[in-house]
Amino acid sequence: MRKDGKYRFSLQFPAETEEQIQAGELLERLGNRKSAVVVAALGEYLATHPALLSPECKVEIKTEQPFAPDFIKEMVQKMLDERLMDAKDKGNLGEMASEGDNNITEMLNNMDIFG
Repeated sequence: MRKDGKYRFSLQFPAETEEQIQAGELLERLGNRKSAVVVAALGEYLATHPALLSPECKVEIKTEQPFAPDFIKEMVQKMLDERLMDAKDKGNLGEMASEGDNNITEMLNNMDIFG
């Protein structure tokens, strides 16, 4: 937002990738000096990508998740299988099943963040 001849923005991003963590740590260390670094970095980026300066240019940023959704689902299934086998071996499968139903339902409800 531009107001009184100054631009003011707020940034927030996750700390999921090494690139995000590095950027976050640098910005954290810079304290109140972030603006100069951001302007310089964007200046260099725009110099190598001048098409972004055109109002007609469509900006599309693609990010990759560190793990594919199928890989995560496979890991979860493996963990569940191991836990069920352990409970079966210990003879407390019924107890684990009733406790696990709630946990599994909650976990499945949160799986949409991976897909």
